[in-house]
Amino acid sequence: MRSCLVRLALVTITLPAQAERWMPGRFLLTQYWVAEERPGEAREQAVRVYDPEGGTVAWACRGFVSSLTMEGTGRTWDGRLLNWASRHQGRACFIEVDTALYPYGIGVQGYALVPYRSLAVDARFVPIGHVVEMPELRGMPLPDGTRHDGCFVAVDGGGAIRGHHIDLFVPSRGVYERLAAQHELPRRVTVVVDSERCAYARRYAVQPSPDALPADPTVGRR
Repeated sequence: MRSCLVRLALVTITLPAQAERWMPGRFLLTQYWVAEERPGEAREQAVRVYDPEGGTVAWACRGFVSSLTMEGTGRTWDGRLLNWASRHQGRACFIEVDTALYPYGIGVQGYALVPYRSLAVDARFVPIGHVVEMPELRGMPLPDGTRHDGCFVAVDGGGAIRGHHIDLFVPSRGVYERLAAQHELPRRVTVVVDSERCAYARRYAVQPSPDALPADPTVGRR
């Protein structure tokens, strides 16, 4: 498996120094990933995937569209990367992603999703673009054989991510299942915003295109 520790040589946003804050209480930790459409799925079940203007961005298998809507980002059987853009009249709408800028999809405010580093958060509790430390995830195994240092960035949101709830982005469902089987994913975690120890992790909060959709974390995935 090739390493998913992405190094994006793009625009890094430099934020002014902030005081470290230990958030009260413990946060529910869940995971999300890039949905994958399998080439062998029954094409006769294909349904329309809409863009924000009401056009068609793709035709895809019904099961994949359900997963795409849940996860927010998905790769079609022919390699196109689709990303949540908005909800119109109760319908999820998507855009096709420029993978040269966004290899794993778009968070909020044009931030790039980076496996093992990006978090979806409720911005009322954890500010977008800031560094987050979760001490319970120190030592989590990474695909290059190293161990995680527990440092992340808040760059995404979602309708189901409310209150004391954080969603960790991993590259695939398979990775999630393996980490879960190894008991590497605690159910609840401690959250430190603007951790001094994790200040370097701001390098993972990059905005290749600040105007990319979606902009509002409260209108994100799910």
